[in-house]
Amino acid sequence: MRKFIITILLCVFPFVNAQSFGQNKVQYRDFDWKFISSPNFDVYYYGDEIDLANFTMEASIEAYEQIAKHLRWNLKKRVSIIVYHSHNEFQQTNVVGVYMQEGIGGVTELFKNRVVIPFEGDYKAFRHVIHHELVHAMINDLIYGGRMQNVVSNRIQLALPLWTNEGLAEYLSSNWDTEADMIIRDLAINERIPTIRELEYFLAYKGGQSVWRFIASKYGREKIGEIFQSMKRFGNAEKGFEDAIGMDFEELTEQWHKYIKKEYYPDVDGRDEVDDIALKLTDHKKNNNFYNVSPTVSPDGSKIAVLSDRSGYFDIYIIDAVSGKKIKRLVKGSRSINFEELKFLQPGISWSPGSDKIVIAAKAGASDALYLIDINSDKQEKIAFDLDGVFTAAWSPNGEQLAFVGNEGGASDIYLYEIKSKKTKNLTNDVFSDTEPSWSPNGEKIVFVSDRGIKSNSIKTTAKDMIDHNYEQSDVFIIDLNSNDIDQLTNTAYNENYPIFSNTENKLFYTADYQGTWNLFRYDLDSRKSEPITNLLTGLFQLSLTKDDGSLVFSGYSGLGWDVFRISNPLNLKTTKIEPTNYIANREENDKEELVDLRKDKRKGTFANTSDYSNYIFAWEFENYNKQDINQEPLTVKPDSSFLNNEGDYVSQAYKTKFSLDVAQGNIGYNNVFGHQGLLVFYFSDLMGDHQISFAMESQISLTNSDYFLNYSYLKQRMNYYFTLFHQADFFFAGYGYSDLGMLTELTARMRHFGFSATASRPINRFHRIDAGVIVHNLDYKLFQIDPYMNTNNVLQDDGFIAANPTLSYIYDNTVNGYTGPIDGFRQNTTLEVSPAMGNKGISYQKIKVDLRKYQMINRDYSFAGRMYFGTSTGKNPQKYFLGGMQNWLLGTGTTNGANDGDTNEARWRNVILDSENNSLLQDIYFSEYAYPLRGARFSERFGTNVLLANLEFRFPLIQYLALGFPLKMVLGNIRGHVFMDIGAAWDDKREFTDFAYLQTKYGNNLPDKFSPWVRSIGYGIKLPIFTLWRIEAAYDWDDNGFSKPQWYLSIGYDW
Repeated sequence: MRKFIITILLCVFPFVNAQSFGQNKVQYRDFDWKFISSPNFDVYYYGDEIDLANFTMEASIEAYEQIAKHLRWNLKKRVSIIVYHSHNEFQQTNVVGVYMQEGIGGVTELFKNRVVIPFEGDYKAFRHVIHHELVHAMINDLIYGGRMQNVVSNRIQLALPLWTNEGLAEYLSSNWDTEADMIIRDLAINERIPTIRELEYFLAYKGGQSVWRFIASKYGREKIGEIFQSMKRFGNAEKGFEDAIGMDFEELTEQWHKYIKKEYYPDVDGRDEVDDIALKLTDHKKNNNFYNVSPTVSPDGSKIAVLSDRSGYFDIYIIDAVSGKKIKRLVKGSRSINFEELKFLQPGISWSPGSDKIVIAAKAGASDALYLIDINSDKQEKIAFDLDGVFTAAWSPNGEQLAFVGNEGGASDIYLYEIKSKKTKNLTNDVFSDTEPSWSPNGEKIVFVSDRGIKSNSIKTTAKDMIDHNYEQSDVFIIDLNSNDIDQLTNTAYNENYPIFSNTENKLFYTADYQGTWNLFRYDLDSRKSEPITNLLTGLFQLSLTKDDGSLVFSGYSGLGWDVFRISNPLNLKTTKIEPTNYIANREENDKEELVDLRKDKRKGTFANTSDYSNYIFAWEFENYNKQDINQEPLTVKPDSSFLNNEGDYVSQAYKTKFSLDVAQGNIGYNNVFGHQGLLVFYFSDLMGDHQISFAMESQISLTNSDYFLNYSYLKQRMNYYFTLFHQADFFFAGYGYSDLGMLTELTARMRHFGFSATASRPINRFHRIDAGVIVHNLDYKLFQIDPYMNTNNVLQDDGFIAANPTLSYIYDNTVNGYTGPIDGFRQNTTLEVSPAMGNKGISYQKIKVDLRKYQMINRDYSFAGRMYFGTSTGKNPQKYFLGGMQNWLLGTGTTNGANDGDTNEARWRNVILDSENNSLLQDIYFSEYAYPLRGARFSERFGTNVLLANLEFRFPLIQYLALGFPLKMVLGNIRGHVFMDIGAAWDDKREFTDFAYLQTKYGNNLPDKFSPWVRSIGYGIKLPIFTLWRIEAAYDWDDNGFSKPQWYLSIGYDW
């Protein structure tokens, strides 16, 4: 059976391409793309960063060989890797339509199997992301043939569980490390370990990584490729595991749990929980959040500034340093242009010496900036920089300077900013990753962390030099601000981080993952010796000291979350001995990646045979299972030398716009007037997604009876342009008539709507946008008398007109989304539309509509949503608003005035549009607005040239996990509930609210007493995420006589 991607038609046709709501992807710069190539990859870059492209290419080639051996697969199609210089510029990509929030380190899309990644100054993290995303690209190539079309056309039905995909990407890119070890150890000791099925909703990355580690340790790494080949062959993930390792997901859960307990229970002996050695000042479980990080204690020791997601997104709070009680929320993140993002991955908050201000780094529009914020008055001072990224600021002891991390041109350096002179200096100025600056008490030195190893900043280096450099390990360094000399303090086989100076002794503190857990170390600057002073089961990070060294504040991980802790007199803590964790003790064995290369042909080049017959079924009746594997042609590649110049460097080439098909799919939708509709849609775009074309059609006998449109979107620059040519033909039964011979005949009406639209969309910033456009309509109406006896088709009525409608919209949207839609913030759309009369039959009107929506989150799971919609139309031919119904209404009917709607011919809508006596038929269909949701009411329950609609909902979690055994074995997660109240009115004249006789002339004489323009309902519902979001709702009509019986409805779609 052919698979259709369900697309609901919210209006009659998608003329104007600008969105009603949604935040903006702003093109702040023009990218001059170039690329280099190798046999399997094309790496795209811009500017002068060919060295960064070279690093990307070499890291990709190295990763490819490792991934290919594990998956037993050679690429069939080339993979494009698109590299941005920073996360800010990564957020401008058009390759994917969604906004790349902080925390998204890269993305691999399936339409063209492109990898899109930002470089954020850290080569270790960058290599990890390259490797991680290439695992996805290789799986896409293996399972889906590297194309979304294979999924849409139903050629490949396998839906990989999230944990198998993301977990393997983590396992192959990182193998195992102390961070993953800490998370799973904490899970094993402190929490309930999720089942394999629950990993789809919880801990998919690290939990999945642990599952693959277990499988590799038990069966060998060769099993990974066998599992994926089996999943592909059976078209089912669980059957693939059963075939390859002989266990279904329940048995795999049991064995994995035993492995985790055996691995981590021995680590408990002799180690402390974080709250055993320090006072916990926040409680992520109580507040139902995950992050309480980057704590910074004020010099006077009274307050702590902390970055927390307790509200559902990241804000900066001031809490009491003794009790942890919240004093105030100082900064709201993600809701204003100044604080779009608060850098939670590289946080750094620092106090001024007077304990009255803090400095933070934040994304602000096109770039990052530092903000000096007065904690009493909330006044802000913005310090902008012309850098790719700004992170982790530290205020100098004299209050006159700021040290911070700046990313520019493929490098992460320590910078110095003079507050009075506003001058900036790059202190390290090299290609190495330098982070976490902290001042000495006298302000003459800065301690920081770097991957430079024994190399100093006197050696000129580039990104290309990092290919052969060991950037996997970080050490602590000090730079002297007078001489600019860099002194390496540590040189160990493990990682150090978050160094800070003691204020009263010539010592400093830092954290390190020595012996497998992140502990606190004390370093004597005189003897140059360090000693561990904690022995934790999990770890501590992000250190901050009071001026008298009386208290040390840090963030600690425990119970699947981060909290702020305080420890007293850290200088007096005794040295402790740390035994290696099970992972470290067996690291040499664990880190081995020895496996047999089971790819059938490991040669590269045009004649490489990559067909795999090991699982071929030769029985003719089952040959259909072989088609996906054997019919794929191997990737045809040139010799490596053809991509290099005479010096052995990759040849840079200019990018040229070239279109290719993304996907062709059947779209089925539901129209409020004509019911179900369908189109065959083709989507094309260039590699960068700057130019997008879509063509759709529903072909009938002739073009005049068909539906089709052609759309082009230009997204390369800040101003977005959309152009559409469209044609739509709609038919409906119009009753019966009599032929010239007196025979009964059917009457059929056809309406044609064709023309073009052009829209320009100008984003002011991420939250504000202005859209302007014009739609030119050609409308034609014909009433046909179809005489089957005489085989004739006569036109009884012919009408039509031309209209041009300029529109202007202002959109604001700073909402934050949850599982099913917005949960916090505000959005509004104010639109003005006019129609000057064109010709004798042209229509003239003015229309304005205002849509206001406010979302108030109580906590991460509970929120209120309120909406107010108002529209009015004036002029010679004012247009109507049709009130009632709900978005994407599929099934269910209710009652109207006590009568069952299902027993009438008006079950879903009041027949005021397709009425044979409707003199404004074309206007009502193609120029009117539908105002919904008004649940419990039919479409067009009320109508008029004015409309007012209010909605109020309370949204809450209903069921977190639901495991079904029948009829299908599956786990559903994040089932949400809501209660609602809808109230609205539509009217032409104010007399409708007071004159019942006036209403009868409009709606008919069979109206109940107390009938009015107002319609009210209340109800409740649930939302089920099964492929898409299904909504089941019960609504109660609410009138002066009370409430009706419950009316049940089924619809699909996300929350408004």
